[in-house]
Amino acid sequence: MAKTLLTTLGTTKYTETVYFFGEQRADKTCYVAKALCQLFEIDRVVLLLTKEARATHWNCLQDCLPSHVEKIARAIPEGKTEAETWEIFDVLVDSIEPNTQLLFDITHAFRSIPVLMLLGAALLRKAKNVEIQGLYYGLYRHGQAETPIIDLTPAIRLLDWLTASDKFISTGSAVELGQLLDRVQRDFYRQQKPGKGDPRPTRLQSFGQAIRDISRSLELVRPVSLQEDLRKLQRHSTEELAKEAGQFAKPLGLLLQSIQDSYSQLALPAEKAADPQAQVQKHFQLLRWYVEKRLTTQAILLAREWVVSALCLCEGLQNYREREARQVVEHQLGSLIQRKKQPLGDPPATGESVQQEEQLQFLPPIAAHVSDVKQLADLWSCLSEYRNDVAHGQMNPDPLGGEALESFVLQKLLPSLEALFPELTRLEKDPSASW
Repeated sequence: MAKTLLTTLGTTKYTETVYFFGEQRADKTCYVAKALCQLFEIDRVVLLLTKEARATHWNCLQDCLPSHVEKIARAIPEGKTEAETWEIFDVLVDSIEPNTQLLFDITHAFRSIPVLMLLGAALLRKAKNVEIQGLYYGLYRHGQAETPIIDLTPAIRLLDWLTASDKFISTGSAVELGQLLDRVQRDFYRQQKPGKGDPRPTRLQSFGQAIRDISRSLELVRPVSLQEDLRKLQRHSTEELAKEAGQFAKPLGLLLQSIQDSYSQLALPAEKAADPQAQVQKHFQLLRWYVEKRLTTQAILLAREWVVSALCLCEGLQNYREREARQVVEHQLGSLIQRKKQPLGDPPATGESVQQEEQLQFLPPIAAHVSDVKQLADLWSCLSEYRNDVAHGQMNPDPLGGEALESFVLQKLLPSLEALFPELTRLEKDPSASW
């Protein structure tokens, strides 16, 4: 895989200096590109040049670069307008082949190019599977004998934190955050050998694994496993994590409170962990969380099961997770749907007028637990249809539209459940649900 240096030059007359990176020193040169080729064993140099910069430097630079290095000049405008800025961005991105090992140099970059290189690095990694090996800046001053090269690669990692943070805030998934924390701790021990008493990361990796486990349970609608994962998370001290993050993963410090607020509300306190009613109430809180995050598929799947769980409890079936108990309730719910073609509460058509009290004997027992049987039947009918449509991936002749599914979840689902099951949908603030 070719190692490529993407760099740029202005129109300034550069003086010779010795560029150094750490303990390594390059030969004296006017051009940082030559020094970087020597320090990092570059195979290809891609140079972004305005017309004036090309006339000033291109021939001299070609002559001083090692003969084995491929040299490519790409013309760019000066970036005086928004259109020219986007043109520079396009040239930058188009200059790099997929699967390239890439180093950026912004020593002599001008105007918006440093920002474009940073953003381009983020895009290239995702769109072209480019391996970013470094972002460097030479602290060049005219006439100085030696010039240090600064490693700005952590700035690219900051974009990773930005992406991972945005995903967590918008979807609740901390998978990417967990992966970053795992990488931070592994990279530390791979690159350094801390002495006795020196600070070192010891909690970031396990915390990252904990939030990844929670994210997996949330994504796959595993409310039972979720409680186990949340208990593991609660063992982590926020204070200790904040201290460690401040030393080794500063962006995490900005997110710790958000992670706690988002996830702790879903945790059952230890003293209620075995209480079926508390469990079902917490499952409804998870359902509300799905709706708030606009996770339509997860909300539909959980809501269908939650109705069955709620009615199991209403029927006194504390073993609401057992298949036999759920089948009893599901059969009764199914019978309500069969009656939707006639007013609910009516017996099979006999041509006789029957009093309301007598009609009740034709309803299944679960009807006694809700104030509006028709509303329950309508809701179950929708949930059954929507759940099947989602679970079977539209594999039917007349699939539902995504807009209809989303509209139902965002506007009707929670109000319907709250009206039918006010006791089980009441959310109580749990002061112990934090760590």
